[in-house]
Amino acid sequence: MNQIDKEPKALPMKSIVVVVASLFMFLMVGFLVLPAFFDSTPFDMLFHRSPAPWALDEQTQAKLQLTESQAKGRYHFVQYCSGCHGPDGRGNGPTSQTLARRPPNFLNPSVAGYTNGLTKQGVQKTLNEGIPGTQMPKYTHLPEDVKQQISDYVEHLHNNPALY
Repeated sequence: MNQIDKEPKALPMKSIVVVVASLFMFLMVGFLVLPAFFDSTPFDMLFHRSPAPWALDEQTQAKLQLTESQAKGRYHFVQYCSGCHGPDGRGNGPTSQTLARRPPNFLNPSVAGYTNGLTKQGVQKTLNEGIPGTQMPKYTHLPEDVKQQISDYVEHLHNNPALY
């Protein structure tokens, strides 16, 4: 037999699958699991070392006159509410542009029309029941302490607009 008549060798599929699966697992651990464990992303660390948007240093927390509950409420507010209400409660979150009715500016004391008011009890009622006829959903899935902290923060925003 000459060289032309020989059959080509089959690719080692088992080895290729093992290599691709190993590479996939390595990338998953490297880019998803480890950064989540350390609360950062590798791309973030490449370009800048700024703190997370919800992180407050002691000086800023003192300037904003936040209690521990309000600081935790700010963290949860940024996590759950800032998409619509904005990080400082001005009603200018990224998705606010798409809503039929813009969210209120919590820092403007003259704004009327808060359905349940901006007291701790009013904000908690809004979180528990939502606002019918609007896109404000219920947050019944959140633990009570988280809703209490958010309401503490929103009341603080409304009562201290000059700090923001």
